Amino acid sequence: MIRRFAITIANTHGMKAPGFMPGVIPAFGFNPQHKVGGVHRRRYRGSGWQPPRTPRWMILALMLTQTLIIAADSTPAAQSKTIDLIADPQFRRGFQVMAPPMGKKVPEGRLAGTNPAAGEPVWQLDQWNSRFSIATAMPELLPGGGVRYANLAKAVTFGRTEPERADLVLRIDSNIEYEGKFRAFGQPWPHFLVEQPIESPPLDQLAAVPFHLEARLVEGKRTTGPGYTQDLHCGQVPFVLTIQNRNRESKGFGDFLWFIVPIYDDRYRIVPPHIAKDIADPSAKLIFNPGGDFYTKESLHDGRWVVFDKDLLPVIRQSLQTGWDKGFLKDSRDLRDYRISSTNLGWETTGLYSGVIEFRKLSLRAVLKNNP
Repeated sequence: MIRRFAITIANTHGMKAPGFMPGVIPAFGFNPQHKVGGVHRRRYRGSGWQPPRTPRWMILALMLTQTLIIAADSTPAAQSKTIDLIADPQFRRGFQVMAPPMGKKVPEGRLAGTNPAAGEPVWQLDQWNSRFSIATAMPELLPGGGVRYANLAKAVTFGRTEPERADLVLRIDSNIEYEGKFRAFGQPWPHFLVEQPIESPPLDQLAAVPFHLEARLVEGKRTTGPGYTQDLHCGQVPFVLTIQNRNRESKGFGDFLWFIVPIYDDRYRIVPPHIAKDIADPSAKLIFNPGGDFYTKESLHDGRWVVFDKDLLPVIRQSLQTGWDKGFLKDSRDLRDYRISSTNLGWETTGLYSGVIEFRKLSLRAVLKNNP
């Protein structure tokens, strides 16, 4: 998968996701080289990897749109501040589309959302390793004001209202991408996901990080047969955060780990935990996936809306402690240095798989501690 955005506004934007090894596929931790573990998020080849820079226009757009909400109690002294970390959570501004070659982060076009007049897109739409770019797709207007873009291998829908609301719908068909042949070990796989840089306050200043997302699998079909291997072939959807050292005065500036909320994996009703080094990415960072049952007891395999609603701060802190205990993030154990610096959400298909997933009511917030 791809994941890498770290927000240094200059260091971690546009990262991939923690990876799958060119081989096996973990369960959201991403490690295409294992059975359990992986979210493969934008990897970059070569030594001395640094997260790619986010376009300046996107950074400015995020700074302008990040909302500061004051949630007041009955007395002024009890006031706490809540920051919306994700801009345009309903995807109304559309997407900046990235070209298919993985890691290059080359803008290829834009797909207008349901309200492009609201400003520049703050989301990027990644289609890594696809043979069919969606950048030139023509809009199809839907009843109720939604808009859909599609080609042979994928489709994205904004603002669908019928038969019920979905802020974003992503469809992928890797059978077409692979021409009906099972992917070999080490062969790249198609991604279709959205990503955005984030700049949270330092983690030591936070009292909570409330996360909310509702998701539903509309269609999901796995192709099996001679050549199919569960460890190597799957369709999965993670929500990924980059937890990164953003303190420029720190020796560990830029270092990070992958934090995973596993939304769906066609191999498991409930995605198992995966906490390990990302062996598919040269960065070799920690992938921290506490398992699907940490977030919900329900499964997208049932075809119903599943609600993910959790304060992520305790487990984010746990992910850092785990990283330190395992020898990651060696140059700083100071919580003040770390922030949430990016997010991504969407499909990674390492096998012959076709699927449609819907999302709505996405929210990620930072609640500051009370400091009278």
